[in-house]
Amino acid sequence: MSELLAQFELDDAVERQYRLGEAAERAGRLREAAVHFRVAADQRLGDAAVRLAHVLFALGEEPEAAQWCTAAVADGFPEAEELGRENSQARQRFLEHAARITVGAPTFDWLPPAMPSRRLSPEAIAARTQALRVLDQRYGGIACHSSVLEHLAAVEPMIVVDDTSWTAVAEVHELAGWTAFDSGQPGTALPHFAKALTLARQAENEALIASVLTRVGRMFLHHNAPDDALKAFQLGFVAAHNAWADRRALSNPAQAVAALATKVGTYGEGRARTLTLTALARNHLALGDLPAATEFAEEAVESARNLRSARAEDHLRWLDQEARAAGAFLLAEQISARFTRSG
Repeated sequence: MSELLAQFELDDAVERQYRLGEAAERAGRLREAAVHFRVAADQRLGDAAVRLAHVLFALGEEPEAAQWCTAAVADGFPEAEELGRENSQARQRFLEHAARITVGAPTFDWLPPAMPSRRLSPEAIAARTQALRVLDQRYGGIACHSSVLEHLAAVEPMIVVDDTSWTAVAEVHELAGWTAFDSGQPGTALPHFAKALTLARQAENEALIASVLTRVGRMFLHHNAPDDALKAFQLGFVAAHNAWADRRALSNPAQAVAALATKVGTYGEGRARTLTLTALARNHLALGDLPAATEFAEEAVESARNLRSARAEDHLRWLDQEARAAGAFLLAEQISARFTRSG
């Protein structure tokens, strides 16, 4: 009888460890979750070995995670083998996503789980993000990662109702990825960095894309993946060059035209192409090349035909104003026709 009671108490204690592991994983306390799941996995409780391997992969503990995958498969959980393959491919999938983002491909492939409970301005989102960034710099990612996730949960739904918030929310995802990395959770960091890139592309914020990819490169280096780090840095360099080209526009039109002419060919239809064509028209106008400016203006107007973007409209209006100031009335007519049709 005492033997049966002892076994019952042991089983109950192991089950409690498994439940504690589940709760810690849900709360984002992955190292604590690993401790609890390890106890349960040692006693071969259910799928504890699979759950432990998943947490260990997220923590970057790949050798131990692979051992538990092998044990789980031996215990009749074949999905653990797929878990190992998925982890080995995670960096490659991220880099493929980053490459698409860098060449301007829109890849909005997820939506927040809920609508916003209240409206938040981009300025309010950015102010809170900056305060959390200061905490990260002063005390480290572990100290503020959970607070960053709470901030993200509150602000991410804004991307559904307000496209002006895309950059602000992208910066929160970037910080969530960075603090996850600094908390020893590289597997958790990558999805945040991927979403930051997606939103930065939606906002056409090349500088933010470059920043995210630089952070990812540093994370890959830290976790002994120099080849993948180099790819991330190279993609970040392309984004930084694009950001430089955007900022050089009109201050050095000849150099801007050369950079923008290369860039425009990488874009399909959409806002990125419209903005780049408009920038080309403005810079050719600044150089006094009216035929080229008019041609690019026509293309920009056509590209914007089905586009609803306040930023694109602003850029076209600036081109219209500059054309009128330069006496390029044929070019200005191209822009006016756009506003006549849409107004």
